[in-house]
Amino acid sequence: MKISRSKLIAIITGFISILICILYLLLITVFDFRSFLNNQIASHSANMAAIFFEILDPR
Repeated sequence: MKISRSKLIAIITGFISILICILYLLLITVFDFRSFLNNQIASHSANMAAIFFEILDPR
């Protein structure tokens, strides 16, 4: 089975296109997950409070 040059280039281009699409989806997933983590960290610090406790020396 002999594949012509134009068909071979079309197949290679198709594989490259699919690879770019998968890479793009992976990058979008990673960056979207990072924004979710950043939002969790930011909202977590808003709910924090500082408590100061002083122990007096009885002497």
